[in-house]
Amino acid sequence: MIRAGVVLLTEDGIAAIERVRDGRTYHVLPGGQVEEGESPAEAARREVHEELGLLVKIREAVAVVHFGDSTQHYFVAEVVGGEFGTGDGPEMGSAADSERGSYRAVWLPVTDLAASDLRPRPIAAALEAAPDPWWLLEGWMVTPVVIDEGG
Repeated sequence: MIRAGVVLLTEDGIAAIERVRDGRTYHVLPGGQVEEGESPAEAARREVHEELGLLVKIREAVAVVHFGDSTQHYFVAEVVGGEFGTGDGPEMGSAADSERGSYRAVWLPVTDLAASDLRPRPIAAALEAAPDPWWLLEGWMVTPVVIDEGG
């Protein structure tokens, strides 16, 4: 399976999806499955609109994460329109006690990433460790980082 997502950093923090599932709360970067006929960048743009309600410009690839049989492409994105929190994708109406768990768009302050259980963890760890996350995102734009999370 191929998935795509974004690292969206603004003065509000990192855009994330808060998941509550099986009694656990964690956060994931916005994104989802690449559909037939879509590039990973197109899928990332679509998923951000569905999950966050934002229109974004995809700038550059920052990471490729291999997790089990899944390859996940992550891109830096820039907000160009829309209203945060108005995503209407099918998963956004899911209840916490359902099999899929709940999904809610949130801004995570960069200083709180360690406590937020943001996934994929290697991207969160790189953002946490950076003295200035803006610099890190710019630095990643030269060559995407390839991460093998096992699975």
